[in-house]
Amino acid sequence: MSVAILRRPGPAAANSGRSHSPAAMIPPVIDRLRQTLDEENEDIARRGSVDYRAYNLRKSQGLLELNRLAPALAGKPVGPVLGAALADLHAKLETNRRMLRTQLTAARAVSNIIARAIRESQSDGTYSARSWLGDDE
Repeated sequence: MSVAILRRPGPAAANSGRSHSPAAMIPPVIDRLRQTLDEENEDIARRGSVDYRAYNLRKSQGLLELNRLAPALAGKPVGPVLGAALADLHAKLETNRRMLRTQLTAARAVSNIIARAIRESQSDGTYSARSWLGDDE
């Protein structure tokens, strides 16, 4: 999956008649973040290979954009459309957090099993607690 780096609109875009106020720029950022979260969550649910680096980059870019735009809305009422989009984004972030936590927990469990198997295969039992406790096999 390719990752598009977002750039600031150039002079041609500034003259296109579209509004570039912070309030107008936030919904597309939220939409991109929601799309990214949906894609990542679907990839995780498929239990296949997931490009975590690419998803992290896309989510970080979206968060950076939101953080830059948020001060312009400080103290202003959030309309119902933006409020609903933010609530949906929050729900998707929570789902993503839970899915990533499950993946991380599983990866830790597998790595612990592998590490234990390696330790046990490399040990001849000389320094094990069994020899000191008198547990002869």
